[in-house]
Amino acid sequence: MKFTAAVVTSSILPLALGQTLNIPTRSGSIISLSEPSTISGSRNFNNQEFDRGRKCDTDADTGSDSAVFILENGASISNVIIGKDQLEGVHCKGSCTLTNVWFRDVCEDAISALGTGDVLIRGGGAQEAKDKVVQHNGRGTVTIRDYTVVNAGKLYRGCGDCTNNGGPRHVVVQNVKVRGMTSELVGINSNYGDTATVSGSCGVSKKVCQEWKGVTKGNGSSSKVSTTANCLGAQGKLEKLPTC
Repeated sequence: MKFTAAVVTSSILPLALGQTLNIPTRSGSIISLSEPSTISGSRNFNNQEFDRGRKCDTDADTGSDSAVFILENGASISNVIIGKDQLEGVHCKGSCTLTNVWFRDVCEDAISALGTGDVLIRGGGAQEAKDKVVQHNGRGTVTIRDYTVVNAGKLYRGCGDCTNNGGPRHVVVQNVKVRGMTSELVGINSNYGDTATVSGSCGVSKKVCQEWKGVTKGNGSSSKVSTTANCLGAQGKLEKLPTC
């Protein structure tokens, strides 16, 4: 396929109580992929919708083989809708940029940052994530900007019990609107030196920032801690987000 430059539109959509995510109108029919689509360079999908043709029937981590898109280091995608019939959404192998990427229903995770490098998520949104929207297993900074989330457990979580777990990992949340966040907006592992910076965001969330003690796989479970020193920014230490 021929690669085209991404179109950037970063204005955040309004979010009213009871409203589902305002996803753009799909272009054409849903495209069900038989295997993940690996992207290098930049790709603008012009609001096409993709899935994997399998209903979300497990919340287990099924790996990159179940992803809709796998982004090579430095890749970017824009203006695309991830349909509900998939187990994993977008996997980034290093640095990557997602612009106006929309998720109808999140299964295990919407976006997984797996490698070393910075990830930028700008515009777009996700809904119906029973656990988290963004999973950060790699190293670097994940920036989530002008994003909308409806009905989710968390927006972001640094991995609690990965193989070779560690850090530091950083998350920057800017101008995000949420509704129906049942847990924290962001979860970080303060024992690994992770940090979270939250600004300009609003909506309904049980907590803004929760610090955890991360562990390596096979060494117990990650557990919450009471400190807040690594939760940064004007909103970092608030128990709840201001209303929009």
